[in-house]
Amino acid sequence: MSAHREILENCLLCGKAGETLYAGLSDRQETEEGGFGLRRCAHCGFVWLSPRPGREELPAFYPKDYYAYQVPETVLGNAGMGRGVRDTIRRLILSETFGYAHLGPRTRWASLVGRVLGAIPPLRQRAAFGWEDLFPCYVPNGRLLDVGCGAGTYLARMRELGWDVHGVDLSLDAARVAKERYGIPVEVGMLPEVRYSEGMFAVVTMNHVIEHVPDPLAYFAECWRILAPGGQLIIRTPNIVSFASRLFGKDWKALDPPRHLVLFSPSTLRACVQRSGFCVVRERSYPYLASYNTQMSLFLRRQGHTRGLTDLSNTGSLARFLGQVERALLPIWRWAGNELRLVAVKS
Repeated sequence: MSAHREILENCLLCGKAGETLYAGLSDRQETEEGGFGLRRCAHCGFVWLSPRPGREELPAFYPKDYYAYQVPETVLGNAGMGRGVRDTIRRLILSETFGYAHLGPRTRWASLVGRVLGAIPPLRQRAAFGWEDLFPCYVPNGRLLDVGCGAGTYLARMRELGWDVHGVDLSLDAARVAKERYGIPVEVGMLPEVRYSEGMFAVVTMNHVIEHVPDPLAYFAECWRILAPGGQLIIRTPNIVSFASRLFGKDWKALDPPRHLVLFSPSTLRACVQRSGFCVVRERSYPYLASYNTQMSLFLRRQGHTRGLTDLSNTGSLARFLGQVERALLPIWRWAGNELRLVAVKS
Protein backbone atom coordinates (compact mmCIF):
# COMPACT_ATOMS: atom_id res chain seq x y z
CA MET A 1 0.00 0.00 0.00
CA SER A 2 1.26 3.44 -0.90
CA ALA A 3 2.74 5.55 1.86
CA HIS A 4 1.55 8.72 0.12
CA ARG A 5 -0.69 10.85 2.31
CA GLU A 6 -2.62 14.01 1.47
CA ILE A 7 -2.28 16.92 3.89
CA LEU A 8 -5.24 19.30 4.24
CA GLU A 9 -4.43 22.24 6.47
CA ASN A 10 -7.57 24.30 5.82
CA CYS A 11 -11.25 23.60 6.45
CA LEU A 12 -13.21 22.33 3.44
CA LEU A 13 -16.29 24.21 4.61
CA CYS A 14 -15.06 27.71 5.54
CA GLY A 15 -11.42 27.74 4.44
CA LYS A 16 -10.00 28.58 7.87
CA ALA A 17 -6.88 26.85 9.21
CA GLY A 18 -7.56 23.73 11.23
CA GLU A 19 -6.08 22.59 14.52
CA THR A 20 -5.07 19.08 15.54
CA LEU A 21 -7.88 17.12 17.17
CA TYR A 22 -6.22 13.66 17.26
CA ALA A 23 -2.81 12.64 15.92
CA GLY A 24 -1.13 9.28 15.31
CA LEU A 25 -4.30 7.41 14.34
CA SER A 26 -4.21 4.03 12.58
CA ASP A 27 -6.67 1.78 10.76
CA ARG A 28 -8.16 -0.12 13.69
CA GLN A 29 -10.62 -2.25 11.74
CA GLU A 30 -9.21 -3.68 8.50
CA THR A 31 -5.44 -3.09 8.24
CA GLU A 32 -2.61 -1.83 10.42
CA GLU A 33 -1.83 1.23 8.34
CA GLY A 34 -0.99 4.31 10.40
CA GLY A 35 0.03 7.90 10.06
CA PHE A 36 -3.44 9.46 10.02
CA GLY A 37 -4.84 12.36 12.02
CA LEU A 38 -7.98 14.40 12.55
CA ARG A 39 -8.15 18.19 12.32
CA ARG A 40 -10.95 20.47 13.50
CA CYS A 41 -11.81 23.98 12.39
CA ALA A 42 -11.92 26.33 15.35
CA HIS A 43 -14.22 28.65 13.39
CA CYS A 44 -17.04 26.33 12.22
CA GLY A 45 -16.29 23.01 13.94
CA PHE A 46 -15.86 20.94 10.76
CA VAL A 47 -13.67 17.83 11.28
CA TRP A 48 -11.60 16.13 8.61
CA LEU A 49 -8.89 13.49 8.22
CA SER A 50 -5.38 14.81 7.62
CA PRO A 51 -3.08 13.17 6.72
CA ARG A 52 -5.44 10.99 4.66
CA PRO A 53 -5.16 8.42 1.83
CA GLY A 54 -4.95 9.63 -1.75
CA ARG A 55 -7.73 8.86 -4.26
CA GLU A 56 -5.90 5.86 -5.71
CA GLU A 57 -5.21 4.39 -2.27
CA LEU A 58 -8.75 4.57 -0.88
CA PRO A 59 -10.13 1.29 -2.36
CA ALA A 60 -7.37 -0.69 -0.61
CA PHE A 61 -9.02 0.09 2.74
CA TYR A 62 -12.28 -1.57 1.63
CA PRO A 63 -11.57 -5.31 1.31
CA LYS A 64 -13.97 -7.68 -0.44
CA ASP A 65 -15.42 -8.80 2.90
CA TYR A 66 -16.11 -5.21 4.05
CA TYR A 67 -19.40 -5.35 5.93
CA ALA A 68 -21.28 -2.98 3.59
CA TYR A 69 -20.64 -5.33 0.66
CA GLN A 70 -22.22 -8.38 2.30
CA VAL A 71 -25.60 -9.79 1.25
CA PRO A 72 -27.95 -10.80 4.09
CA GLU A 73 -28.86 -14.45 4.33
CA THR A 74 -32.56 -13.63 4.13
CA VAL A 75 -33.83 -13.55 0.56
CA LEU A 76 -36.02 -10.68 -0.52
CA GLY A 77 -39.29 -11.59 -2.13
CA ASN A 78 -42.31 -9.42 -2.95
CA ALA A 79 -40.96 -6.91 -0.41
CA GLY A 80 -41.84 -9.32 2.38
CA MET A 81 -45.49 -8.58 1.62
CA GLY A 82 -47.51 -11.71 2.19
CA ARG A 83 -51.20 -11.89 2.98
CA GLY A 84 -51.06 -12.42 6.73
CA VAL A 85 -52.25 -9.94 9.32
CA ARG A 86 -48.80 -8.41 9.78
CA ASP A 87 -48.35 -7.80 6.08
CA THR A 88 -51.87 -6.46 5.68
CA ILE A 89 -51.10 -3.90 8.39
CA ARG A 90 -47.84 -3.04 6.63
CA ARG A 91 -49.66 -2.49 3.32
CA LEU A 92 -52.22 -0.24 4.98
CA ILE A 93 -49.58 1.91 6.68
CA LEU A 94 -47.36 2.17 3.59
CA SER A 95 -50.37 3.09 1.49
CA GLU A 96 -51.83 5.78 3.75
CA THR A 97 -48.73 7.11 5.54
CA PHE A 98 -45.97 6.84 2.92
CA GLY A 99 -47.99 7.20 -0.29
CA TYR A 100 -47.58 3.64 -1.61
CA ALA A 101 -51.22 3.55 -2.72
CA HIS A 102 -50.58 0.75 -5.21
CA LEU A 103 -49.83 -1.63 -2.29
CA GLY A 104 -53.08 -1.19 -0.34
CA PRO A 105 -56.79 -1.71 -0.98
CA ARG A 106 -58.60 1.45 -2.07
CA THR A 107 -61.55 1.42 0.30
CA ARG A 108 -62.78 3.94 2.83
CA TRP A 109 -62.19 1.67 5.81
CA ALA A 110 -58.68 0.79 4.63
CA SER A 111 -57.76 4.47 4.31
CA LEU A 112 -59.01 5.23 7.82
CA VAL A 113 -57.33 2.21 9.42
CA GLY A 114 -54.07 2.90 7.61
CA ARG A 115 -53.94 6.49 8.87
CA VAL A 116 -54.74 5.45 12.45
CA LEU A 117 -52.14 2.66 12.49
CA GLY A 118 -49.56 4.89 10.81
CA ALA A 119 -49.90 7.39 13.64
CA ILE A 120 -48.44 4.81 16.07
CA PRO A 121 -44.63 5.28 15.91
CA PRO A 122 -43.57 1.63 16.57
CA LEU A 123 -45.99 0.32 13.92
CA ARG A 124 -44.94 3.00 11.45
CA GLN A 125 -41.27 2.14 11.95
CA ARG A 126 -41.84 -1.61 11.52
CA ALA A 127 -43.94 -1.01 8.42
CA ALA A 128 -41.02 0.92 6.92
CA PHE A 129 -38.68 -2.05 7.57
CA GLY A 130 -36.97 -0.07 10.34
CA TRP A 131 -35.72 2.43 7.74
CA GLU A 132 -38.16 5.25 8.53
CA ASP A 133 -35.67 8.08 7.98
CA LEU A 134 -34.30 6.29 4.93
CA PHE A 135 -37.77 5.45 3.66
CA PRO A 136 -39.11 8.11 1.26
CA CYS A 137 -42.71 8.74 0.42
CA TYR A 138 -43.57 7.17 -2.91
CA VAL A 139 -43.24 9.07 -6.18
CA PRO A 140 -45.02 7.30 -9.08
CA ASN A 141 -42.48 6.29 -11.73
CA GLY A 142 -39.80 7.90 -9.56
CA ARG A 143 -36.11 7.12 -9.78
CA LEU A 144 -34.15 6.50 -6.58
CA LEU A 145 -30.34 6.63 -6.38
CA ASP A 146 -28.47 5.08 -3.44
CA VAL A 147 -24.95 6.49 -3.21
CA GLY A 148 -22.56 3.93 -1.71
CA CYS A 149 -25.11 1.18 -2.31
CA GLY A 150 -22.81 -1.75 -1.50
CA ALA A 151 -24.34 -5.05 -2.58
CA GLY A 152 -27.69 -3.39 -3.33
CA THR A 153 -29.97 -4.98 -0.72
CA TYR A 154 -31.68 -1.68 0.14
CA LEU A 155 -32.22 -0.93 -3.55
CA ALA A 156 -33.70 -4.40 -4.12
CA ARG A 157 -36.27 -3.73 -1.42
CA MET A 158 -37.16 -0.30 -2.80
CA ARG A 159 -37.53 -1.69 -6.32
CA GLU A 160 -40.02 -4.26 -5.05
CA LEU A 161 -41.99 -1.35 -3.59
CA GLY A 162 -42.22 0.31 -7.00
CA TRP A 163 -39.12 2.49 -7.42
CA ASP A 164 -36.86 2.64 -10.49
CA VAL A 165 -33.59 2.11 -8.62
CA HIS A 166 -29.97 2.94 -9.40
CA GLY A 167 -26.76 2.69 -7.39
CA VAL A 168 -23.18 3.96 -7.33
CA ASP A 169 -20.29 2.53 -5.31
CA LEU A 170 -16.50 2.51 -5.29
CA SER A 171 -16.34 -1.28 -5.15
CA LEU A 172 -16.33 -3.25 -8.39
CA ASP A 173 -17.02 -6.43 -6.41
CA ALA A 174 -20.07 -4.91 -4.68
CA ALA A 175 -21.41 -3.65 -8.01
CA ARG A 176 -21.03 -7.13 -9.49
CA VAL A 177 -22.95 -8.69 -6.57
CA ALA A 178 -25.76 -6.14 -6.94
CA LYS A 179 -26.07 -6.89 -10.64
CA GLU A 180 -25.79 -10.68 -10.38
CA ARG A 181 -27.95 -11.09 -7.29
CA TYR A 182 -30.61 -8.44 -7.89
CA GLY A 183 -30.16 -7.21 -11.46
CA ILE A 184 -29.61 -3.64 -10.23
CA PRO A 185 -27.54 -1.21 -12.33
CA VAL A 186 -24.62 0.07 -10.26
CA GLU A 187 -22.03 2.53 -11.54
CA VAL A 188 -18.50 2.16 -10.14
CA GLY A 189 -16.70 5.29 -8.99
CA MET A 190 -17.23 8.60 -7.22
CA LEU A 191 -20.65 10.22 -7.68
CA PRO A 192 -19.36 13.41 -9.40
CA GLU A 193 -17.48 11.21 -11.90
CA VAL A 194 -20.56 9.27 -13.03
CA ARG A 195 -22.41 12.28 -14.53
CA TYR A 196 -26.04 11.26 -14.31
CA SER A 197 -28.50 13.40 -16.25
CA GLU A 198 -29.68 16.64 -14.68
CA GLY A 199 -32.93 16.28 -12.71
CA MET A 200 -32.92 12.50 -13.20
CA PHE A 201 -33.87 11.40 -9.66
CA ALA A 202 -36.74 11.95 -7.26
CA VAL A 203 -34.71 10.72 -4.27
CA VAL A 204 -31.00 10.39 -3.47
CA THR A 205 -30.01 8.45 -0.34
CA MET A 206 -26.65 8.36 1.46
CA ASN A 207 -26.65 5.84 4.28
CA HIS A 208 -23.34 6.27 6.15
CA VAL A 209 -21.59 7.34 2.97
CA ILE A 210 -20.90 11.09 3.01
CA GLU A 211 -18.26 10.63 5.73
CA HIS A 212 -16.31 8.44 3.28
CA VAL A 213 -15.91 11.00 0.49
CA PRO A 214 -12.96 13.38 0.09
CA ASP A 215 -15.07 16.40 -0.95
CA PRO A 216 -18.59 16.36 0.56
CA LEU A 217 -19.45 19.76 -0.91
CA ALA A 218 -18.88 18.41 -4.42
CA TYR A 219 -21.16 15.46 -3.61
CA PHE A 220 -23.94 17.69 -2.30
CA ALA A 221 -23.66 19.95 -5.34
CA GLU A 222 -23.93 16.92 -7.61
CA CYS A 223 -26.95 15.65 -5.68
CA TRP A 224 -28.63 19.01 -6.20
CA ARG A 225 -27.91 18.84 -9.94
CA ILE A 226 -29.25 15.33 -10.51
CA LEU A 227 -32.36 15.73 -8.33
CA ALA A 228 -35.61 16.92 -9.87
CA PRO A 229 -37.25 20.02 -8.37
CA GLY A 230 -38.80 18.99 -5.08
CA GLY A 231 -36.53 15.93 -4.94
CA GLN A 232 -35.34 14.63 -1.59
CA LEU A 233 -31.82 14.11 -0.26
CA ILE A 234 -31.72 11.67 2.68
CA ILE A 235 -28.54 11.39 4.78
CA ARG A 236 -27.39 9.29 7.73
CA THR A 237 -23.89 9.87 9.13
CA PRO A 238 -21.97 9.70 12.46
CA ASN A 239 -22.43 12.60 14.89
CA ILE A 240 -19.06 13.98 16.05
CA VAL A 241 -20.66 15.88 18.97
CA SER A 242 -22.68 12.92 20.29
CA PHE A 243 -22.60 11.53 23.82
CA ALA A 244 -20.49 8.56 22.69
CA SER A 245 -18.02 10.74 20.78
CA ARG A 246 -17.47 12.95 23.82
CA LEU A 247 -17.21 9.93 26.12
CA PHE A 248 -14.67 7.92 24.11
CA GLY A 249 -12.69 10.64 22.31
CA LYS A 250 -10.07 9.11 20.01
CA ASP A 251 -11.40 5.62 20.86
CA TRP A 252 -14.88 6.30 19.47
CA LYS A 253 -15.64 3.59 16.93
CA ALA A 254 -17.18 5.95 14.36
CA LEU A 255 -13.94 7.88 13.85
CA ASP A 256 -12.91 4.87 11.71
CA PRO A 257 -9.72 6.21 10.11
CA PRO A 258 -8.86 6.14 7.27
CA ARG A 259 -12.29 5.31 5.76
CA HIS A 260 -14.04 8.26 7.40
CA LEU A 261 -12.51 11.28 5.70
CA VAL A 262 -14.89 13.85 7.21
CA LEU A 263 -17.06 13.92 10.33
CA PHE A 264 -20.08 16.13 10.90
CA SER A 265 -21.82 17.93 13.71
CA PRO A 266 -25.46 19.00 13.21
CA SER A 267 -24.36 22.54 12.32
CA THR A 268 -21.66 21.56 9.81
CA LEU A 269 -23.87 18.98 8.06
CA ARG A 270 -26.67 21.54 7.80
CA ALA A 271 -24.26 24.20 6.50
CA CYS A 272 -22.86 21.88 3.80
CA VAL A 273 -26.32 20.89 2.59
CA GLN A 274 -27.66 24.44 2.57
CA ARG A 275 -24.61 25.76 0.73
CA SER A 276 -25.54 23.47 -2.17
CA GLY A 277 -29.02 24.99 -2.38
CA PHE A 278 -31.07 22.51 -0.37
CA CYS A 279 -33.74 23.35 2.18
CA VAL A 280 -33.48 21.20 5.32
CA VAL A 281 -36.91 19.86 6.29
CA ARG A 282 -36.02 17.38 9.04
CA GLU A 283 -32.95 16.67 11.17
CA ARG A 284 -32.30 14.79 14.38
CA SER A 285 -29.83 12.55 16.15
CA TYR A 286 -30.56 8.90 16.77
CA PRO A 287 -29.07 6.23 19.10
CA TYR A 288 -28.29 3.92 16.18
CA LEU A 289 -26.90 0.57 17.45
CA ALA A 290 -25.95 2.43 20.62
CA SER A 291 -24.94 -0.60 22.72
CA TYR A 292 -23.03 -2.26 19.85
CA ASN A 293 -21.11 0.91 19.01
CA THR A 294 -20.34 1.43 22.68
CA GLN A 295 -19.02 -2.12 22.97
CA MET A 296 -16.77 -1.60 19.95
CA SER A 297 -15.48 1.65 21.45
CA LEU A 298 -14.73 -0.14 24.72
CA PHE A 299 -12.72 -2.74 22.78
CA LEU A 300 -10.80 0.05 21.05
CA ARG A 301 -9.98 1.66 24.37
CA ARG A 302 -8.86 -1.68 25.81
CA GLN A 303 -6.84 -3.20 22.95
CA GLY A 304 -6.42 -0.49 20.32
CA HIS A 305 -8.24 -2.27 17.45
CA THR A 306 -11.32 -4.35 16.60
CA ARG A 307 -9.77 -6.77 14.14
CA GLY A 308 -10.99 -10.31 14.65
CA LEU A 309 -14.19 -9.32 16.48
CA THR A 310 -17.07 -11.02 14.69
CA ASP A 311 -19.85 -11.65 17.23
CA LEU A 312 -20.89 -8.91 19.61
CA SER A 313 -24.50 -10.03 20.00
CA ASN A 314 -23.94 -10.50 23.72
CA THR A 315 -22.73 -7.00 24.50
CA GLY A 316 -21.37 -6.37 27.96
CA SER A 317 -23.40 -4.86 30.78
CA LEU A 318 -21.40 -1.62 30.69
CA ALA A 319 -22.03 -1.23 26.95
CA ARG A 320 -25.75 -1.86 27.41
CA PHE A 321 -25.89 0.65 30.25
CA LEU A 322 -24.09 3.35 28.25
CA GLY A 323 -26.36 2.65 25.28
CA GLN A 324 -29.36 3.20 27.54
CA VAL A 325 -27.83 6.43 28.82
CA GLU A 326 -27.50 7.67 25.24
CA ARG A 327 -31.18 6.97 24.59
CA ALA A 328 -32.25 8.53 27.89
CA LEU A 329 -30.38 11.75 27.11
CA LEU A 330 -32.23 12.46 23.86
CA PRO A 331 -35.29 14.18 25.42
CA ILE A 332 -33.05 16.73 27.14
CA TRP A 333 -30.10 16.77 24.70
CA ARG A 334 -31.30 16.68 21.12
CA TRP A 335 -27.90 15.82 19.66
CA ALA A 336 -26.88 13.03 22.08
CA GLY A 337 -27.44 10.28 19.49
CA ASN A 338 -24.39 8.83 17.75
CA GLU A 339 -26.01 9.15 14.30
CA LEU A 340 -27.26 12.25 12.45
CA ARG A 341 -30.30 11.91 10.20
CA LEU A 342 -31.17 14.70 7.80
CA VAL A 343 -33.74 15.11 5.04
CA ALA A 344 -33.50 18.04 2.62
CA VAL A 345 -35.36 19.04 -0.54
CA LYS A 346 -34.34 20.75 -3.74
CA SER A 347 -36.63 23.77 -3.63
